[in-house]
Amino acid sequence: MKINVRIRFKKLITNRIKIPVGVVIIMMFFGCSGKTDFITTESGLQYKILKVGSGPMVVKGQEVLIHETTKYTNDSLVYTSRNRTSPLKILVGGNQVIKGVDEGLQGMKVGEIRKLIVPPSLSKRTGNITFPHPDSTLLYDIELIDIVQEEKMSKPNGSKVLRIDKENSKLRWEGFNKLHTGGHYGTVTFHSGQFFEKENKIIGGEFVIDMNSIRNTDGEYSESLVDHLKNADFFETDRYPFAKLSITDVKYTDDSNLSVTADLTIKEIKEPIEFNAVITHNNDSITFVSKFIIDRTRWNMFYQSGSLFGNFGDNLISDEIHFEVTIYTE
Repeated sequence: MKINVRIRFKKLITNRIKIPVGVVIIMMFFGCSGKTDFITTESGLQYKILKVGSGPMVVKGQEVLIHETTKYTNDSLVYTSRNRTSPLKILVGGNQVIKGVDEGLQGMKVGEIRKLIVPPSLSKRTGNITFPHPDSTLLYDIELIDIVQEEKMSKPNGSKVLRIDKENSKLRWEGFNKLHTGGHYGTVTFHSGQFFEKENKIIGGEFVIDMNSIRNTDGEYSESLVDHLKNADFFETDRYPFAKLSITDVKYTDDSNLSVTADLTIKEIKEPIEFNAVITHNNDSITFVSKFIIDRTRWNMFYQSGSLFGNFGDNLISDEIHFEVTIYTE
């Protein structure tokens, strides 16, 4: 009887020890009695600041340099950028990382380190990249190395800014096979834009185009075509979600007709283009209409290029992309 009693007592002690260990593990992530040093956002993301940074806070639309380490909740490593020779360059809000990281980066300061707890609903990857266990909660350690200062066109002295009406402005594209016997067309939308006006004349402007908004509207092969235009054969929108057109020079031939010189940046490649435009004044707003053609190979889009692979007719794609632009200001 004594032996039995001792054995049972020993089991009781063992069981009592196991309970606090489990509690400690839970406390490491979520705190005790409902209290936690993690901040929980409306989306379900949890984060806390491990090291305080300094300077301005990150906002959506900025490019940043970061280091990240990703783990599962069992502490097994998913990915780390620490073995790279340089930090990761990320466009915040550009769908280049999972939603949880996109959100967690906003508000960070240079030098800051944050720990993120990302639920499965915020950890879906875009494109073909997936985690080994896509429905798992992920733990991130994010260090903000720097905020990349994007080069912006400065407002000319004495000019006023006319912001575009993004909802009503239109940008239509059209592509063809090499012989121009067939093709596809669609739309893409503006992320932002502005003209610079001085003495009732346009003297410059800058427009950012959301390449992830590209659509095929001719009714044929819509989904597969859009996916193809977004991948590395063409605009590679997961890495380069925005294109930019910066007007550098404007010459008026009369009150309504303009000759425009601009820099067009696609996939971080900046090339000059020239085109004509017609402008109409409507009280305090203007309407700007233009058509222009670009050679896509200037921006390293060589997929089935008709100029590179000889004369194979309809199997090749024209290097030309046609654009029709109608811009309204607010």
